[in-house]
Amino acid sequence: MNKVVEKFLRAEESIIFLSTDEISINDLYDDIPIGVRVVVVNNKNGRKRVMDLGLLSFIMKNCENGRYFVERYLDLTRSLDDIQEEFKVFTELEYLALCPDDKIKMLDKDLQSVLQKLKTYLTRRIKKNNEL
Repeated sequence: MNKVVEKFLRAEESIIFLSTDEISINDLYDDIPIGVRVVVVNNKNGRKRVMDLGLLSFIMKNCENGRYFVERYLDLTRSLDDIQEEFKVFTELEYLALCPDDKIKMLDKDLQSVLQKLKTYLTRRIKKNNEL
């Protein structure tokens, strides 16, 4: 993963493009700063997904079923609708918002505030969808 982080820093861009074979789930156990945003491209089916590798790394190490979520999220044969159907979220940020509060307290105060507001919204959305 150090190669990906170095590529991100060298590019001096807010986001870089990677193919699916450039990311290994085990690399996400490395310490990756939040904000390393990438577009992962599946060259076989053309699907692309924007993701924050720092958030995925944090989720894997700190959230319940984090590794399972990250594996599924990195699998670009699955659509975001598939992700939403299984996990009730569309993005890694939404998944992080639903992680236990004691884990989120390790994060930056501004991010904690955003996650708390997002958690409130998600809880309402999930409840509403379950009522339908």
